Amino acid sequence: MAFRQFTPDEWSEEINAGLDYRRKFGIEGTWSDLESMYYNVHKSMANDGPNIIMSTADALLSTLTVPNPSITVKPDNPDAVSRAPLLEALDNVLLRELRIREEVDTSTLHAILFGVGIIKVGFDSQYGFDPTLDIGGSLRFGYTLSQFDRSGKRRLESDSGVSPGMPWVQAVDPRDIVVPWGTHRLSSTPWIVHRFVRHIDDMQADRKYANTSRLIPTLSMEDFVTSYNSTMRLWRPSSPTTSTGARSRRYTHSKRGSREIEFVEVYEIHDRRTGRILAVSPGHDKFLRNDVNALQIDNNLPFAAISFTPKARAFWTTSDAYYLQAIQMEISDVAVQRTKIRRLSVLKFLADKNVIDEQELEKLLSPEAGAYAWINGGEDLSKAILKMETHPDQSLILEEEHLRRNSREQIGFSRNQLGEFAGGRRTATEAGIVQDASQLRMTRRGLAVKRLYEDIITVVNGIIFTHWQQPRYVEVLGPQQAETWQQMTGASLKGRYSYNVDFVDEAVHKQRRLEAIQLYAMLIQDPSVDPVALRRYISDQFGDPSFTRIFNADIQNAMQAMRLAGGLVQPDSLNIQGGQAVGRPTGLDGRGSGVSGSSQTNGQGGGASSQTRQLAQGGTRT
Repeated sequence: MAFRQFTPDEWSEEINAGLDYRRKFGIEGTWSDLESMYYNVHKSMANDGPNIIMSTADALLSTLTVPNPSITVKPDNPDAVSRAPLLEALDNVLLRELRIREEVDTSTLHAILFGVGIIKVGFDSQYGFDPTLDIGGSLRFGYTLSQFDRSGKRRLESDSGVSPGMPWVQAVDPRDIVVPWGTHRLSSTPWIVHRFVRHIDDMQADRKYANTSRLIPTLSMEDFVTSYNSTMRLWRPSSPTTSTGARSRRYTHSKRGSREIEFVEVYEIHDRRTGRILAVSPGHDKFLRNDVNALQIDNNLPFAAISFTPKARAFWTTSDAYYLQAIQMEISDVAVQRTKIRRLSVLKFLADKNVIDEQELEKLLSPEAGAYAWINGGEDLSKAILKMETHPDQSLILEEEHLRRNSREQIGFSRNQLGEFAGGRRTATEAGIVQDASQLRMTRRGLAVKRLYEDIITVVNGIIFTHWQQPRYVEVLGPQQAETWQQMTGASLKGRYSYNVDFVDEAVHKQRRLEAIQLYAMLIQDPSVDPVALRRYISDQFGDPSFTRIFNADIQNAMQAMRLAGGLVQPDSLNIQGGQAVGRPTGLDGRGSGVSGSSQTNGQGGGASSQTRQLAQGGTRT
């Protein structure tokens, strides 16, 4: 039977089935409680006990995320060798400009709380790139103005991280993602759906979407926010329509507010099988969009995923927070019991009212020193008043420590790694064994974060290769170690590459810089060392192209002059090659960089003196 594209109603059935898949295998019914526990607003958290879920998630994030990830690009064929340094520089700048690290942090938190974290990669527009709206028409400039209405006066998109002609990266809440039953990994899923909510006015003004004239808003912003607390969706016939009114209610411009029904729920479908991007809305019988997916490049969908729990057969899986939920509830219960026992331990007395009067008893309860009270005579004083003794239950402390130890075992942390001090003496060997065992478990999670970065860069570069049609300018270090502007396009960078992400914190960077300076001081006087390569090595360790400004711009001639002046080598025996050290790309958005040509040198230093140049050319000193 020939393949047939689904109708909007058939897609609604597929999406509902995907929601069931997520609810069953992702244990979605607990997600709202886990998020509430993380933020300490769950009803069971009204106590003085520790927040194990929050502290563990914070420790994981602090361990797995670093401030300075860096990309290394390795060419996979000879044709890409010359392009790899430029692409590597571009990718490292995009890590900062696209704020990929922040989005990876958010996605990592989603993976801890919900089992899976999702990253979406887009281009040019927040709600989908449509190349038919390219401002260059058939010339393909790689820009559109679909971020504005047809008049160009009103902006339809509010995300400041999205700009025309540039890729963007955003973490997507897993509760807004649907995949079909049986999906194991994103690399093999036949389709993926992203749910978003948008104002009805913006939907109808966006030229990318068709059939919007009869589109009706179905929910308010309050409905959208509270929808994350339930596994039911408005699409389900058995679920309530909205909390604020009938679903068929007509939208009017007379009211504004969080409870006004003025938003449209859209399910954006990326179908790998047909290579198309579709959009449907609950209650609307036509496709809002049905176009070729310009971001499905090399059969890769513009999404990446991360999970810390090994997956046996399902995309959705149990989260780390779920394993800690039972422990967190037990610790909260222990904290409540401890609080009650502490209150019971407040100083109390039993007094015989026939022996001591109430006003005399008040004297004994006075905070003043030397308090005394008169009692009626003829009675044994020990029988007149009796202090009640109630001691704290020490077993609760042991129980809480047992629960804490269980929580650390779930994640693979030691007390020291969580910021606590482990009492008792430990030998260096014992401490090393514990550290190595814990590091093995952390390494597996760290590799998951590393793969997420690499998957994101793979998608971003594929988009750049395809859609960067107009020249962009990148600042590099030329053969003579002077800053130059180099022109590039997506086609000029296109090739087969492998990507590797290194996580290096600032302390390691400082240590490398210090070692580079020490090495330079030792080797600069060695005549067998290439001074150009040595200076280039230092520049690479500092990672700052402006660092090379302290060197002579005409460094090759200067080095030749120094060697000739020392009588070390003959001019015809010199073979100094200034390799290309890639620096900071700028002007990536293609909206002007102040460069008039494809290459322009702006390095300072003035070159070698006339006497030095004379020596370099074989002249004699006068």
